[in-house]
Amino acid sequence: MKRRILLTGASGFMGHHMARLLNERGYEVSGLQPDLQLPCPENVEPILADLLNPNGLREVPKQWDGVIHLAAMSLPSQFKDPTPLLQNVAMTLNLLEHLAPTRVLLVSSAHVYAPSMDPHREAEILHPQGLYGLSKHLTEQVAPRYQQRLDIRVARPFNHIGPGMRPELMIPSLIRRLSALDPSDSAPVRMSGTNSIRDFIDVRDVATAYLHILELECPETRTFNVCSGLPCSIETVVTEALSLLGQSREVLFQDQPTSADDIPFLVGSPERLKATHWQPRYALRESLQSLFASTLEHS
Repeated sequence: MKRRILLTGASGFMGHHMARLLNERGYEVSGLQPDLQLPCPENVEPILADLLNPNGLREVPKQWDGVIHLAAMSLPSQFKDPTPLLQNVAMTLNLLEHLAPTRVLLVSSAHVYAPSMDPHREAEILHPQGLYGLSKHLTEQVAPRYQQRLDIRVARPFNHIGPGMRPELMIPSLIRRLSALDPSDSAPVRMSGTNSIRDFIDVRDVATAYLHILELECPETRTFNVCSGLPCSIETVVTEALSLLGQSREVLFQDQPTSADDIPFLVGSPERLKATHWQPRYALRESLQSLFASTLEHS
């Protein structure tokens, strides 16, 4: 008999990749959808329910073999006031209140960490920057209230990239801009913001990490960074993308932060997760190749 997984946020970028992996691994997947007009992944049973409305969850089954909670307001640019912060916390509370005992993966964020020039480790004191990071921090604080009834694990993903990213985000925008360059013109690539350092990880590796964390039997700790551990500058991303196009150009930065979340260094340590025998598979170049292929397919 197939194991049944409830996937919230199934219609989103991460949700589509997560659903594909769960299907490949033999799970029966149901996706919680606030609107049935949203694109539900293939082979996922849609369940109409709004996590912001606890009364609307009454028809949702309580018993599952596991739950992966992806649903959240996830763009830092959306957090211009506390409303999305309160929504993220409310969705998590309503979900956890509803569920019967099972394993639950709560997806947090690397933005719960304080700015630092060292790789972040799970045990360090948290000091989120911006309302988005605060929303994820508060969501994590909900977990202990339910830990006696639910086996809750927390994932803190860093910058994941791959096909299906929102087109307005930096890397998809960059891919489209570079794809449109005239190869005979050697003008520099001008970037807004700063040449910050990030920890990029392929969305396919993120999906395998989430499932791996959910499947762990009695882990000693229940909070895991999901990252590559490899510092990578934005200039390196641009240079690598240009290389895939057969081009080489100078990259110039405005050197002014574009938002409160534009910090110089955001890299994680994946050692805790690697100790449970998970490893990332995809290099930055492979992630960018898949993004180029997806961009050309939909252009």
